[in-house]
Amino acid sequence: MSNVTFPNFFPWLPQSVDERFNNGWTFGNLVVNLGNSRAPEVEREVVSQHSYGRQLGRLTDAVVALAKQAGATADPAVEPLIQLAKEIDAIKAKTRRRRCDELLDELKALKRSNPRQWTELVKAVGS
Repeated sequence: MSNVTFPNFFPWLPQSVDERFNNGWTFGNLVVNLGNSRAPEVEREVVSQHSYGRQLGRLTDAVVALAKQAGATADPAVEPLIQLAKEIDAIKAKTRRRRCDELLDELKALKRSNPRQWTELVKAVGS
């Protein structure tokens, strides 16, 4: 990347600006760049394919499954993780219900506003 040079219309502005002002990336308060990652480009690629939420969810599911298998669900170190997993599952269920309600409202509106398109949709779905 190159520097961008501004005409000297505004003397208080810097004469050039480095376009790479954010050469890392952020996730919440986490900033990944060359200073805290040996391979930030790899991390960017991984997160583009598998979000941190998905990664943490899979790890949580695995730890909870192993704890259940080992009979260690009452372990004070494991209990908070199991509770967290239950809360996350409840949030996911609530979100799914909300999305289903929204879809139902959209479908009802489509049926009222455009019966022809509604009929085509029902045929495509294979009611």
